[in-house]
Amino acid sequence: MDFRTTGFRVRAGLLAAAVVLPASGAMAAQTYGYVVSSLSTATWNDYNANCPQNINGHGLDVRRRDLIAIGLTPAEADKIVKGGDEESVPKDIAGRLIMRAMVNGKPASYYSAPEAVPNPPMIETVVGPQAFGFDLGGKATDSKFTDPDTGAKVDNQLWRAVGCSENFRFIPPSLPFTEEISWAVTIDTAPAWMLSITGEDLAKDGPVTVTFERATQHLERDANGNIMTHATYMIDPKGRSHNVLKGEIKNGFLTIATTDKFYLQSEMPFFPEIELNKAQLRFQVMPDGKLFGYWGGYTDWKRYAYMLTSRPGSGADVLGLYHALKRFADAAPDPKTGQNTQISMTFRMEAVPAFHMTLDSKVMASPAADASAVSAMMRKTPEARPKGGEEPPRLKTN
Repeated sequence: MDFRTTGFRVRAGLLAAAVVLPASGAMAAQTYGYVVSSLSTATWNDYNANCPQNINGHGLDVRRRDLIAIGLTPAEADKIVKGGDEESVPKDIAGRLIMRAMVNGKPASYYSAPEAVPNPPMIETVVGPQAFGFDLGGKATDSKFTDPDTGAKVDNQLWRAVGCSENFRFIPPSLPFTEEISWAVTIDTAPAWMLSITGEDLAKDGPVTVTFERATQHLERDANGNIMTHATYMIDPKGRSHNVLKGEIKNGFLTIATTDKFYLQSEMPFFPEIELNKAQLRFQVMPDGKLFGYWGGYTDWKRYAYMLTSRPGSGADVLGLYHALKRFADAAPDPKTGQNTQISMTFRMEAVPAFHMTLDSKVMASPAADASAVSAMMRKTPEARPKGGEEPPRLKTN
């Protein structure tokens, strides 16, 4: 396919964005605007291949293992978890569950001292061959996945660490459980993220600019509760999330390279920030005019672990996840300990068309003028693979 007949796609460089945009004749200094409507850890749920042992289980299974780990017999643990909720755990035992770490010979909370827990759990991790991601230059070729869309060998060790947890057994567009909860709050409380693509004529070869910003207001919903398209967002002048990426469209591809960190400020309870090193991005336009794609790079695994374990109702083995993330971290070794401080990962992103304005009402970006033409054109372009697995099998029991 000649992508110049349907728009352009971006893929390359240390920070690369693969974007397909509509071609509708000459568009002098055209800037298309979008606002990020969904962001989550990218999942690829081929359960049988990923987690053949299927032993991690759900919240009650984790609780049973924890009770046995602090010294209860299997029969005693079974009697407690049979109650099915937190209230069924006696207060003295609940305290022992939390105070499992040993610091200077004294019990301490494992949330504060996860490294000080004797014999931490070893959860099942992903052994399947596929995951979404990018080739970030990782040298351990035997640990790479194959991207289901591109067929390329990619680095995504975070998925290897967390992908067998029940929290991540969700098929897109559904988000992983704890991220779904926190994103639903973020939509209505935290400033939105915006991105725009600018070029003299985005259907032809030439220079372009991709700009990321943070808005001054949160995402807007329509009457159905979905993220509103063609809404107007004001650009935050503080600029902490301001990323300007210069690139070039050539032979239907847009390439952007940068050695800087890719950074977006956010708010709890979602990710307090997105910071990726050696970041790469890949997008395409869907038939309805929305952007869909992936952000990949290296991130601080401890920050991710904090985000993951600080959320309510996770039902996950948070201690096991912490140590899995530590074990599979694959970049930026600490010069003193040798322990890697960053882990390769990929986010899944969706964005809807939007207007961008400055606080003095200057329009900086707008949606494509003819949305129906975009939809008709994109029906000819393969959409991102809609796969992601099937319903997960239940936990194996003895």
